[in-house]
Amino acid sequence: MENRQGRVSEPSDTHAWEVSWWWHALVLAGLAVVAGTAYATAPPGWRWVALALMGALVVWFPLGGWLLLSAGSRYGSPRDAVFVLVVAVLYTPVCVITPPASWGMFVVAPVCFMLAGRWFGLATVATVLLVPQILQLPLGRATPGELAFILVVYVPVLGFSAWMSFWIERIIDQSAERSELITELRRSRAEVTRLSEEAGAMAEREHLAREIHDTLAQGFTSIVTLANAVEAEISADPQAARRHVAMMRDTASENLAEARALVAARGPAALDATSLEEALSRATRRLGEELGADARFTTTGEGFPPPSAVQVGLLRAAQEALANVRKHAAAGRVTVTLAYEPGRVALEVTDDGRGFDSGTHPPGHGLESLTARAERAGGACEVHSRPGAGTEVRMTVPVTNEPGGRQQ
Repeated sequence: MENRQGRVSEPSDTHAWEVSWWWHALVLAGLAVVAGTAYATAPPGWRWVALALMGALVVWFPLGGWLLLSAGSRYGSPRDAVFVLVVAVLYTPVCVITPPASWGMFVVAPVCFMLAGRWFGLATVATVLLVPQILQLPLGRATPGELAFILVVYVPVLGFSAWMSFWIERIIDQSAERSELITELRRSRAEVTRLSEEAGAMAEREHLAREIHDTLAQGFTSIVTLANAVEAEISADPQAARRHVAMMRDTASENLAEARALVAARGPAALDATSLEEALSRATRRLGEELGADARFTTTGEGFPPPSAVQVGLLRAAQEALANVRKHAAAGRVTVTLAYEPGRVALEVTDDGRGFDSGTHPPGHGLESLTARAERAGGACEVHSRPGAGTEVRMTVPVTNEPGGRQQ
């Protein structure tokens, strides 16, 4: 909601039609003045009667109307009908005794309309306003001409009151509906905020799970594999055991750097001070040293620096593919190729290991992670394998290479 100064403010929880203490105070003060008028203008023998009736009305208002208005009651509940009926019974005789007291309708009429609604309120107001004037004729206090003049004045006033009450009722009804819509909108907005926060937290958890799986988990797996090798070599081949211990130390150091990078929300530690090609070459060489396999890294095409997000995705994809080779392939030869092609860059990891039936074998978490990374970058990931014929993993990501080597 925008106010006149152009500032956005929250809608108020208090409805404009809800009455407060000052409203009740004004009505009671108005009734007290009417009571004084009735006592001063009534015939001497009827003054105390008029005052007693007005006193009862002053007491009846807080006992009945005050409670009903404070409870937000509107438009003709049985309690409202009883309230305005008592008002008519008490106030009509006062106006019969002393017609000048009828000016108090300015105080009584709004309460009748607010509680009884348009038609019942109008009937009550018409009774209190017209009946005393009509009774003045048989009481000999008015002539037919004077009564006709009064009716000519009062009837249009009643018509205007009916129209005004109808208009005010519509405003209040529409405002109440809008208040309900605003309340529902607030609830919906709070629900959307909650769901957005949950979705963001879930996305962050999935991101961390992928990063941990592709970095720390793979590093720990490598350390466990090397520890098993050291255990077998420590007596038979101490030199090989020392070499594997050094590899364990390097892997642990890299895992520590990756953990710190995750905590600091930075990119992969392997790309902090080196290029993508160097990081892929180092990961490939390390795998060959761990497995004693022939592991080679090559590049093809005209090289250009992909965006950092693409570099991260390609490095993580290579780490995941090499981890699968380490755990499942039993390969003697592994090739990692970074291919720069027109409009895209591709990563291929192939091995001559045991392979599997890619058509029927359900993808594991690692292959699902590769596919998800490729799709987020607008690319694709393909896995081709046959039992005994090795495995090929190919991930392609679209890029735009502008002249001069700038990456867009």
